[in-house]
Amino acid sequence: MAHWTVSIPTRTPGDQPRTGVQWFTYPASSFPHRTDVVEKVRQDVTTEAAVRHRGGAVADVDAIRVVWHDHLL
Repeated sequence: MAHWTVSIPTRTPGDQPRTGVQWFTYPASSFPHRTDVVEKVRQDVTTEAAVRHRGGAVADVDAIRVVWHDHLL
C-alpha cells in the first residue's frame, strides 16, 4: 500500500537539550498529494497526544521531511 512517512526533528528545552525525531505515517489513499500531507502533519504535531508522545520536546515544523513509499509497510 502506498504511503507517506514524515519525520520532524525535535529538541528538548533546557541546559542539556536532547534531539530526536517524531515520525508520522499517512496512507496515500487519504492524502494523494504532498501538500495535503504537510498540512495534515502540521495539524497533528500540535495535538496533545503528539506532544505527550515526544515528552514535551519542541518539534521543528520548518524542517519537516516527507517521503513517498509505494511498497508494503
